[in-house]
Amino acid sequence: MMPQKYDALDRLVQLLLLIAAVTTIANGAFMLVKPLDWYVFVPTVVTTGPPNAHFIRDIGLAYLGSGLILLYAAAHPIRRWRAAVVGGLWLALHGAFHIYEVAAGICGPATFWADAPAVIGQPALVIAALAILFARRRGEAGAN
Repeated sequence: MMPQKYDALDRLVQLLLLIAAVTTIANGAFMLVKPLDWYVFVPTVVTTGPPNAHFIRDIGLAYLGSGLILLYAAAHPIRRWRAAVVGGLWLALHGAFHIYEVAAGICGPATFWADAPAVIGQPALVIAALAILFARRRGEAGAN
């Protein structure tokens, strides 16, 4: 099997996945190592109730796991597009939940927009990367 040659769009896919991976890993690591510092660092989190270090670490593990899977996918996204789907799934569901909270009136639009760069930005990067792969048919079922 011949090695896959990367062009500029393939490198863009790698970059998008890498940015999502690194920011997700960094957030997860921060949540695991310094949960109470993370709680006060993110201004919108303090409006959700008192801190719970165990729960913050639980979520940090989800971020760390997603980020590591995305890092794996970024290494060779044409062959590992399924990893990008799996790594982005929790991030996308988390982002959708934040959208639901605004739609249901649980939180206001200001809170949503303050959170959007991290909560919507990461899954948006993954979705954009996958859209490029599939638009080019580089994420076909036959590509391992």
